[in-house]
Amino acid sequence: MSTILEGQHITKQFASEGNNGPLTVLDNTSITIEKGSVVTVSGVSGCGKSTLLHILGGLDEPDSGSVLWNGKSIYKMGQEELAQFRNTNLGFVFQFHHLLPEFTALENIMMPALIKGESPQQVEERAMSLLEEFGIPGRAEHRPTQLSGGEQQRVAMARALVNDPDLILADEPTGNLDEKNSDILLSLLFDLREKEDVSILLITHEKDIAKQSDMIYELSKGKLHEV
Repeated sequence: MSTILEGQHITKQFASEGNNGPLTVLDNTSITIEKGSVVTVSGVSGCGKSTLLHILGGLDEPDSGSVLWNGKSIYKMGQEELAQFRNTNLGFVFQFHHLLPEFTALENIMMPALIKGESPQQVEERAMSLLEEFGIPGRAEHRPTQLSGGEQQRVAMARALVNDPDLILADEPTGNLDEKNSDILLSLLFDLREKEDVSILLITHEKDIAKQSDMIYELSKGKLHEV
């Protein structure tokens, strides 16, 4: 396999209250994601997993270290180029769906591709295909408040896929779901590797989920350790 994304010697600190000095969340740690693989990062709540995902996804720059996409440093890109890179190559799924409340499920899914400048007709066809793949074509014209939690997350996942990204970054995507909907969402997520030829970085604190991955890292005291 070839390496698609690599985080090298990443350090990230945040200011802490009082005179205790900065809080080191990530401490000179590294991670590699191979093309077509599912990589899981586990760890206790608050250990820095989401911070790591944000850095790897071009959302938050590290204090030191680099993030390489196919060998190119993403933080050497300008802001416009970086935004275009994220929209074209990456798909994000978070614990909260972050769907736009004033738009329908179909419109929410279409949004990233329309921003990219693709044909509205082709985008709508792709979005409807994803709704069908995820088992909710009848929810196309429903707004987020009219959807169940599981349906909202499936729409969010479809939105993440509409631009055919090479990598999905999923941050606790089942965190707000019951067991049944968690199982459905995870099944859909792991099926993506085969159906969509996509790599996946999954952040979770649930070790049973992590066991389904090709590579498992545990984040502890700012360091990633292979499990």
